[in-house]
Amino acid sequence: MTDRTIGEAAELLGVTTRTLRHWDDIGLLQPSWRTTTDYRLYTEDDVERGLQILIYKAAGIALKDIAAVLDQPDSASGHMRRQRELLVEQIGQLHRMVRAVDEILRKDAMSVKDKIEIFGEDLPKYEEEAFQRWGDTPEWAESQKIQERMTKEDFQRVKDEHEGFVEKLIDASRRHIAPGSPEGNELVLAHRASIGQWYTVSPSKQVILARMYVDDERFNETYRGQAEYLLTLVEALAQVEGVDLENVEWE
Repeated sequence: MTDRTIGEAAELLGVTTRTLRHWDDIGLLQPSWRTTTDYRLYTEDDVERGLQILIYKAAGIALKDIAAVLDQPDSASGHMRRQRELLVEQIGQLHRMVRAVDEILRKDAMSVKDKIEIFGEDLPKYEEEAFQRWGDTPEWAESQKIQERMTKEDFQRVKDEHEGFVEKLIDASRRHIAPGSPEGNELVLAHRASIGQWYTVSPSKQVILARMYVDDERFNETYRGQAEYLLTLVEALAQVEGVDLENVEWE
């Protein structure tokens, strides 16, 4: 059996010689032998004890408690159970911290100032009105979850896509693209997809929304006066898809 010097034992255990001296001083790991010149010599059993110390230390057990665990093996399971409970609690705290950081990141992703910069100064007023009208609906909850994950670039993309759609709608109106035609239906599907990025939409829901655009001048302005034309396109495709235009329901 080969005895090791303090330097060799420290290297094998991955600790410093200062650590081994400290463990010796507190009676945690005392070498079995010393030379005539008082140099420490560690046996295989000493090194094995050192490895056990490192395992318990990694589990978060204090050095003073490790000594009791090693000297009274029957108490080891009790110490480990208590330590496990502490580790589980620490894991829970870390998860809560991660959720808190995620919440901060979501809030930082898109500030109110950024939204106003993109959509205009009336946005807060419109958002409050929308909340009063639809705040208790599943669609509102779904859209809010999606918005929480969006960045300023995402909102800018949404605005650009809407403006691009309106340009196509105006062009189709000028060229008298008929409701129910392939090109007209393509516009309806593009409009439906734009709504679908916020919440689940159906042909009947799209009809109700398009009718609201006509009834509310603010929406008509958003579509640059083309709300009526958009409605004719939407209703034409919805009818083909089986929607009863006389009894349209939000479903």
